[in-house]
Amino acid sequence: MHFYCHEVVQRWISPDGKVTDMALLRGFTFYYCDVWALCSAMEIRPHNSLYDDVVARSCAYPKMRVLPQLRRNGFKGDFHGISPVRLFKALLSDPRIETLMKGDEIEVMKHFLFNARTADECWASYLIAKRHKYRIDNFSMWCDYLRMLNKLGQDLRNPKNICPEDFMAAHDNATRKIEAIHEKERAEQRRRWEIERREREQQRQLQREKDAEDFIANKSKFFGLVITDEEIIVKVLESIDEYYSEGKAQNICVFGSEYYKKADTLILSARIGGEIIETVEVDLRTLKVVQCHGKYNQDTEYHERIIDLVNKNANLIRERMKAA
Repeated sequence: MHFYCHEVVQRWISPDGKVTDMALLRGFTFYYCDVWALCSAMEIRPHNSLYDDVVARSCAYPKMRVLPQLRRNGFKGDFHGISPVRLFKALLSDPRIETLMKGDEIEVMKHFLFNARTADECWASYLIAKRHKYRIDNFSMWCDYLRMLNKLGQDLRNPKNICPEDFMAAHDNATRKIEAIHEKERAEQRRRWEIERREREQQRQLQREKDAEDFIANKSKFFGLVITDEEIIVKVLESIDEYYSEGKAQNICVFGSEYYKKADTLILSARIGGEIIETVEVDLRTLKVVQCHGKYNQDTEYHERIIDLVNKNANLIRERMKAA
């Protein structure tokens, strides 16, 4: 077995915490830590999160020399499970991390280091609590408590608010208040949704009424029209409800595609003994059958017979149009 070591990344940190990356080239489409162009030059590269992964997944060599500023800011050789680059950058650029490191408040430091937004929100309150020697047993929960107080409009610089004697009781009380606010917001949202639903339903109803009026205005002249050869009866669909029933019974799109809105189309239903056989579409401009199909848009044994029957009696449709 052959082992080898090849340097692929260097992370340089200036005394002000600025990080510069030097690295080999890597495959453009690859996101793995072990895919590098080993023959390329070590050059300054734009920062890539992959460089952080390389360092985070590696062990720090125990023998090291560090900037005097790091010693000054509290670093004593222990990384406390934090990536060296991340820790050094924070120590050199964030006075809060320096303060916590010097005070040996490692868990608080790690929490703020991995939750920068929490540090911004809770730092001032933390200093006040510390000044009042307040004991924080669960720092993460305490920060959550501060965020709830902020939502409730409480002063986060008032020790009475941020340093309760019975923390769990205060936390639970704040939780209930937040839940009450959320429930009120949800109720208001539901009320708005109900108003919007009613408005949409009203608009749909108005549209349905208009569609029905337009349908009657355009197609009522054909109502009562029946074409028959004594066995097959072909009748005009006389309402939007009939379009719906026809489409549902035949599993066709005569209703879904809103054929009742088409001014130049007449829809008829071919039946035998009251049972729908095929649905017929006639173009009112040519008075010819455009399409004629049975259930699931399949043609039946009566297909040609129905088409011939309607086409031969097109004059009945023409007479209705002239009479109007």
